[in-house]
This record gives sequence, structure tokens and C-alpha cells, in this order.
Amino acid sequence: MRGGQRSVLLLLVLVVAAVALAVLRNTQAGSAAQGATLAVVAPVRSALSGAASGAAAALADAQRFDDLRTENESLRAEVVELRSAAAGIQATRRENEALRAALDYQRANTEWSLVTGRVAGRDSVDALDTLVIDRGAADGVRVGMAVVANGSLAGRVLAVTTTSADVLPIQSSQSAVNAVAQGEDGTADGIVEGDDNGGLVLTRIEPDAPLAIGDLVVTSGLGGGFPRGLPIGRVIAVFTTPENVFREAALEPFVRSERLDVIQVIVERAPGSP
Repeated sequence: MRGGQRSVLLLLVLVVAAVALAVLRNTQAGSAAQGATLAVVAPVRSALSGAASGAAAALADAQRFDDLRTENESLRAEVVELRSAAAGIQATRRENEALRAALDYQRANTEWSLVTGRVAGRDSVDALDTLVIDRGAADGVRVGMAVVANGSLAGRVLAVTTTSADVLPIQSSQSAVNAVAQGEDGTADGIVEGDDNGGLVLTRIEPDAPLAIGDLVVTSGLGGGFPRGLPIGRVIAVFTTPENVFREAALEPFVRSERLDVIQVIVERAPGSP
């Protein structure tokens, strides 16, 4: 017999017993029967009461679990919102710092007319890895002009539209800038080129030119239309190759194109400057 059928049968037995007790309640036989019946029914009633209490507790636990799950989902959504807000605050802080640095550079370099802009996009479809900025011909930007960030060379203008321009980052493998390494023992001329790993290499250094780790590398002003003295990076390693009589040096760049938000284009020498 199944559990459900047994329960129904037991209930019927209890009902019949209750009716019989009601009939015999005021008789001596009824009292004896009532006592016997209660002795039999007590364990059953206790079991039924325990089962009912267990079912109620199970329902309460299920309700608490559902409430906890709802609360957990709400907390997860709140965490996502807080992380998004924190990221936005951090991005705004970085942009404000970059804008302040650009303003400080402009104040300290009054001999140049600078146009401040933002990086509006990146194009890494080809090997050039160009940056798109929100300043163009209408702002005085022309092809070949130097682009700086935080006072250091970031690249050159490659193409221009009326309201935007493409910038070739100095770290591009297609970039080449005439430069000079400045050290305690003298200077060493060379060409700064981008490598395939996003770094910089100073090439075509004369074998006897003074060069050491830590030397500052700046633009030489020879060719390319760049002003002299724009910081590029520092020497972190010097090496030679058997197939080349010239030496080379690995540089730590001062500007990372992937981190650029705010840039400045050197559009011309300011009026009255030497």
C-alpha cells in the first residue's frame, strides 16, 4: 500500500474512533475506551504534528532561500553598477590629469603654437596602428606635424580631414625619427624606430659615439619637420650585431600610444619666437 493510501486509511480510522468516543463519552465503557484510544492515537498524533512542523519549517527555509537568492542578485547588480561608476571616475581622473599636463606644457613652451585634442579612435587594421584625433585642418593641423603628449613625442600627423586627423605613433614599425642621445660623456646621433613589440630602438649609432644606459634621447631637429629637443625616451640597453657596423640601443619610451587620451599638435612656431 502506498504512503498516500495509508495516510487516508489512518485518517478514516481516527475519525471513526473520534465518533465512537463522542457516543461513549459519558459511560464507564466510554471512558475506558477513550483512554485506550488516546494511548493508541497519541503516537500517531505526535508523528502527524512533527510532520506538519517539518513541512512548515521546510516551507520557511524555501522562502528564506528564495529571499536570499533575490538579495544576492540585487547585490550583484549593485556591484556591477559600482564597478562601472568607479571605472568612469578613474577614466575622468586620468583625462583631467592629462589635460592639466597639456596645459602646463603649453605654458612652459610658449615658443610653439599648440592645438590640444583627444584621441577619438584607433585603427589597427594595418601595420601602421594609427590614432584618430578630433582636430583637423580647421584647427590648423597639417600632415607631418609633430604630436606630443605629456611633453614627449607621441608621433606625427599622417593624414588630415577638416575635423580630424590620423596620427602615426612613434612606436609604429613604420615610424622613423632623427634623434640624439644625450649623456654625461657627449651625444650620439641616430634614428629612433618602432619595433614589433611596441618598443623603440635607436639605430645607426656610430661605433665610437658615446652612449650609455640611462642617456636621454630627444629629437635632433634634423629633417622630418620636428623641433629639436622633444623628449622620446631613455636608453635601457646597448648592443651590436655581427652583420652591422653600427650600434643600436633599446629605449624605454616616455609615451605609450595605447594609453593616450589627450594629445597636442605643434602647429607652428609662435609669432615673435626666435
